[in-house]
Parts: sequence; C-alpha cells; structure tokens
Amino acid sequence: MIALLAIPLTVLSMQQAADSAIAQRLAGRVPPQIASLVEDLGTAAAAHGLPIDPLIQKAIEGSAKGVPPDRVATALRVVAMHLDTAATALRDGGLPSDTLAIAAGEFAISAGLSGSDITALARTGANAAALTVGLRVAGTLAALGVPPAEDIGLVSVELRAGEPASTLLLLPANVQAEMAKGATAAQAAAGLARAAAAQARHGPPPGRGQGHPPPPHPPHPPAPAPHP
Repeated sequence: MIALLAIPLTVLSMQQAADSAIAQRLAGRVPPQIASLVEDLGTAAAAHGLPIDPLIQKAIEGSAKGVPPDRVATALRVVAMHLDTAATALRDGGLPSDTLAIAAGEFAISAGLSGSDITALARTGANAAALTVGLRVAGTLAALGVPPAEDIGLVSVELRAGEPASTLLLLPANVQAEMAKGATAAQAAAGLARAAAAQARHGPPPGRGQGHPPPPHPPHPPAPAPHP
C-alpha cells in the first residue's frame, strides 16, 4: 500500500513545486486570475514534458501592455495548444523531447507555420541545438512574410548543410536585403535557397572557405656592389 501511494505523492509534490515556481515569477506582475490560469496550464504542460516559460512570458507581456485579462487568457490557451502541437511535430520528425526546441517550435507556429512544417525541419537530421536555432529563424522569416514552402525550403537547405548558428541567424537579414532590391519575400527566400543548395553541391565560390593565400615572399635584397 505504501508503495502504491509513493507515485501519486511524488507527482503531487512535483506539481506543487511547479505551481510555486510559477507563482513566484508572476507575483505582482499579472492579475490573480491570470496567475491562477498560468499555474493550471503550466502544471499540465510540465507533466507532459513541455516548457512553461512561453506561458509565463506571454502572461507577463500581455499584462505589461495592459491587454484585458480575458484576451490574455485566450492567448495563453493558444500558446498551450501550440506547445503541444510543436512537441508532437518534433516527435514525428524523430527528435526526442527537448524543451528548448519545443519552445522554438511554438514560436514558429505562432508566427504562422504548421506542425507539418516543424516536422519537415526536424527531419533534416540537425541536432537539437541547431534545430532550435532553425525553428527560431523560420518563425522570423514567416513574420517577414516568407510563405511556408520557401521558408522551410531555405532553412532546411542550411540545416542539411550543417551551417553554423551564425549563418542561420543571418538569413532574415539576407532576405530583407533582397527584398530591398525589389524581390518579394518568396523570391528572396527561394533565391537564397538555390544559392545555398548550389554551394552545398559544388563548394564555396572561389575565394570563400579557403582561407587567405600566404603572403608573397619578400624580394631578395640586391647583392652589394663590388668594391673597386
């Protein structure tokens, strides 16, 4: 009987700890009804291995902006739904539970991408850290108006190529630069994806990725003139 009670009591203590942590972070920053809702949603999320930070941040952000509590409550329920969608999509793509990647997936979904888009990025084979950056970048591109097909196409090419985070983080600025020249968001992303795919096939253009050539040898000093 004692053994049977151990598991429920352990779960209860974990839930109480999660509630306490959420309450401390929200104390004095959100209305009581919002704090209570975040505790409920956060406890349920944590029990399923989902991150709670996006819920806390959304509550604080909405309250700081003076958004009515009923609208903040609606937004919080949407965030909870997106977290669950992101986690399912990542599992479908072969990524074990990773709270940072799930939070990044929620960000991308909130920006307009779908669960299938998240799964497509997970299937590139990128590790969790790279995928997390890729999801954040994909969400930013979506917010810039890049359609999902071109968005996922561009980020997927870069993830498959194993590009570092610094290169991934430049993609939104590169898209904006092309848009400033007259390209649409879709055209800009598609053009960058073609260039990245070509580079992955054939290597970097001449002069890139090969380091600097060694400096030329200094000329030999002239031989001294013979004495008369």
